[in-house]
Amino acid sequence: MQEHVLERPGRRIAYRTAGSGEQPLFLLHGWPQTGLCWREVAPALDAKFQVVIPDLRGYGRSTSGPQLEHDKRSVSEDLRDLMRHLGHDAAYVAGHDRGARVAHRWALDHPEEVTRLAVLDVIPGAEMLQHLDAKSATAMWHWFLHVQPGVAETLLPGRLDYYVRRFLAGPASAGHIDEATLDAYVLDYETSAMHGWLQDYRAGFGIDLEHDDQDRVAGRVLEQPVLALWGAAGGLGRRDVLSIWHDYASDVRGRALEGCGHYLPEERPLEVTRALDEFFLD
Repeated sequence: MQEHVLERPGRRIAYRTAGSGEQPLFLLHGWPQTGLCWREVAPALDAKFQVVIPDLRGYGRSTSGPQLEHDKRSVSEDLRDLMRHLGHDAAYVAGHDRGARVAHRWALDHPEEVTRLAVLDVIPGAEMLQHLDAKSATAMWHWFLHVQPGVAETLLPGRLDYYVRRFLAGPASAGHIDEATLDAYVLDYETSAMHGWLQDYRAGFGIDLEHDDQDRVAGRVLEQPVLALWGAAGGLGRRDVLSIWHDYASDVRGRALEGCGHYLPEERPLEVTRALDEFFLD
C-alpha cells in the first residue's frame, strides 16, 4: 500500500491506496485502530478496485483539533473531499466499528455517492444505546469513560500502551493481532491527539443521535444495497443483526462469521475479503 497525505487548510487527511481498478473502494477503520487494520484485506482486492484507506479525522496521521468537528457528518466530509481529489464522484464503502458509523452517515446524506455499503460488526448507535442490558453495558464500558468530559484526558496519558492492548490483545480479537501491529497501533495512539477520538465518542452521544433522530422522523433509510457482517463470538453475536438493519435499510443481506470476535478484518481477513468481493461485484 502506498501512503499519501491530502493537505487542506487546518486539516490533514492521511490515506493509503492500493490497486489499479477503476472503481474506488473506501475501507474505513474503527477504534482503537487506523487504516492499518485493512492490511490483509486490501492486497486481495486491489486487482479489481482502487482501494482507498484513510485514517479518519483525529486518528492515526490525520489531524484533529478544537477547531474541527468530529460528528459523523463532518468526518464524512473529509472522505467526500478525498474522493473528489482522486477524481471520483461515487464509491463503494466498507466500514468497521467507528468507520461503519461514518460510512452509514455518508450513505444516508449522499446516497448518490455511496453506491454500495458494507458495515462490519456494528448496529446503529441509537439501537445500541436504547437496548442496553448488564452484559452489553459491561462490554461497552469504554464508551461511557470516553464521554465523560476531562476524565479520559486525565487518566489515560502515559497508560495508552496498556489501554490499547487491553482491547486489541484481549478476548475480543482472539489473539489474532500480531505484536508488530499492536506496537504500531500503540505508537499511533501515543503520538496523536486524544482529542479526536474522544470527540468521536462524545458526538455519538450527542449530535450524531440528533441526526439519526431527524432521519427516523423523516422516514429516511438507506436505499443502496447493504452488507452486514459481524462476529458470532463478539458482542453482536446474540442480537438479530439483520432484523435490526432491516429497520434502517431497504436492501440488506449478511451473516455472522463463526468463531470470530469484534475485529473482523484482522481475525478473518480471507472471509471478509471474499464477502466484500462478492458483494461489491454482484
